[in-house]
Amino acid sequence: MTSLLPPNATRLERNLATVNARLGDLVAPLGDLMNPATCPAPLLPWLASTMSVDGWIDAWTEEQKRAVIAASYQVHRKKGTRAALRAALDSLGVVGKVVEWWETMPQGAPYTFHVDIDTEGVGMVGGFLSSVEQQIAAVKPVRSHFSVRLLATTRSKVYFGAACQDIVVTTIYPKAP
Repeated sequence: MTSLLPPNATRLERNLATVNARLGDLVAPLGDLMNPATCPAPLLPWLASTMSVDGWIDAWTEEQKRAVIAASYQVHRKKGTRAALRAALDSLGVVGKVVEWWETMPQGAPYTFHVDIDTEGVGMVGGFLSSVEQQIAAVKPVRSHFSVRLLATTRSKVYFGAACQDIVVTTIYPKAP
């Protein structure tokens, strides 16, 4: 091993040079660490912090965490718009419809909106509503106030049946004399 240390280097300096030479041999996959799809799961909170993810919740599934990090750039690019709200909800796997105050009949209070969330197919675990509200609050226009409505649709099979019975009673009398 060649060293750049001068001949009068101390023993401590030579030992530090030896240790640091070994550090150069380590593989540092920075490209994998900065990619939400390939980053190891335990490092996702740090990646989220690096990507400025607003409203990180540890209770999310790994897929939701990766999706939120991946959508972070688009969300920040359009922050304060309806498109940012949709992107934030899509990253959680939530289907929501944003209805602003001027779209309601009668017109609502200015600078308010509500989000209708279809709960069908959504795993509503503990903290679901708070995580959705937190994501909306992070990307909504600052002046706006919002409410979240959870919509549940029920589906059932209904069977109808009908029966008809027709009885004809015929009485035959003898002919009158």
